Amino acid sequence: MYFGIFFQLSTHNKTMKKSFITLAIAASALALAIAIALSISTSSVVPTHAPLHQYNYSQKITVVGNSTVMVPPDFADISLSIETTHKTSEAAQKENTKIVVQLLKALDNQNISKEDIRTSWFAIYPEYDYSFGSQRHRGYRVSNQLSIRLRDTNSVGKIIDTATAAGANIISGVHFGIEDNSDAYSQALIKALESAKQKAVALSEAAGFGAMKIISITESSFNHVGLARMHYDVSCGASHTHILHNDIGVSATVEVTFGN
Repeated sequence: MYFGIFFQLSTHNKTMKKSFITLAIAASALALAIAIALSISTSSVVPTHAPLHQYNYSQKITVVGNSTVMVPPDFADISLSIETTHKTSEAAQKENTKIVVQLLKALDNQNISKEDIRTSWFAIYPEYDYSFGSQRHRGYRVSNQLSIRLRDTNSVGKIIDTATAAGANIISGVHFGIEDNSDAYSQALIKALESAKQKAVALSEAAGFGAMKIISITESSFNHVGLARMHYDVSCGASHTHILHNDIGVSATVEVTFGN
């Protein structure tokens, strides 16, 4: 009898003990879940579906600035040709070579370096006379074109006169340029940026955007163009070729974006 009662009490105590353990584990799990939920809710500062007025949308203006800096040229290129004709190509070429040699000697007397003289075109081709649908071969033409670079831009007319006196019979062009335009281009870039700033200020004030700062700058393009004018001046009974040149415009363009 005593044994049976003791067994029942022991069994009952074990059941209660298991229940307490299960309840403690469940309570711990619930406490952990609540702590994690509270941690997540307090660490999130931006709601998933925030109203649009809470976002800061930047105001931007993109403008293009242009500028041109005028500078005098520091070299001139003269393009001239010696053309000869004869019944045979050999004779036409021989005569052409003779004139070229005396032209090079005349240029050397004017202190023009051989490095500044180059052949830009040479051709030998037949010539024909055309009459009533037929053609008759009448000989050959030899064309030798030279390009001469002058460092003294004020001597262009004098060199042209020297060349024609030596036998050059075609002057096909004069071009002025700048060998190194980096300084002028840097100046043009700075002025182009200032132009862009002025445009941005005007647009910002008109739109009510307020003060703005530069976000990005893009260099778009640059160029330089030289122009020449030629006329003949008769003085003391002699004709002298005068070549007048304009200054060369070195241009720069930038695209600038401003924002606040």
